[in-house]
Amino acid sequence: MVIYFSLLAPSELPELFRSIKDLFLHFVAYGVAAFLLTMGSRSPRGPWKPALVSFVLGVGLEILQPIVAVGRTFSLADMFANTVGLIFGMFLALRIGKRIFNP
Repeated sequence: MVIYFSLLAPSELPELFRSIKDLFLHFVAYGVAAFLLTMGSRSPRGPWKPALVSFVLGVGLEILQPIVAVGRTFSLADMFANTVGLIFGMFLALRIGKRIFNP
């Protein structure tokens, strides 16, 4: 879903997305993605592999946006919100995961 909505032209986004602050959407989207990837990861490197995947995805999408989607631009602020969201999602998953798997 993150990929799909990130590459849509702004005019094609649902009205709900246009009414919410862009940076908040980035934070939530990458937080949820990192949370799910971290909870589902069986990586021996712990949460760092899912975090790296989320980070690379965010950077790649920011680079692709002005190329693929009309009306989209590259934004360092969006990349920052993505990164903060993925760190939050990863640490939330680690806290919840410890409580679920090690009661």
